[in-house]
Amino acid sequence: MSDPSILVFESHGRIVEGRIQATSVLDAMNVARFGAEAIGFIKTHAGVNLLLDFTQVDYLSSAVLTELLRIHETIKTVNGSLRLCGMNPDIQKVFEITNLNKVFTLYGSRKDAVAKYERSLDILAQEDAWENISKES
Repeated sequence: MSDPSILVFESHGRIVEGRIQATSVLDAMNVARFGAEAIGFIKTHAGVNLLLDFTQVDYLSSAVLTELLRIHETIKTVNGSLRLCGMNPDIQKVFEITNLNKVFTLYGSRKDAVAKYERSLDILAQEDAWENISKES
């Protein structure tokens, strides 16, 4: 019997939510599997707007930060975007201490994250439209 997936993907219009399934899933034993599941999904969904939801996670090892950076680099190669949400205060503090809050866009609750992510996609689309107009003139 194979282990259950660490990530469950669910589409919300232009955004795909990747929900991390268990509180201790991001310990040293499962980090590589987490990265492989996320990167495998990204590589088969070019241009994906991925929201990783950490609501159920109460611990993550430092190795997860390395995997998140790999995920971030991979998503850029397929012209996608990545946002993170639902982190408890301790995990959010790790991102602040390591300055990874400057690399990743972090949102609070999942509900707020989806709305804010949608808004940021709207703004990017408007900027692209204006840039294309100015190139044509």
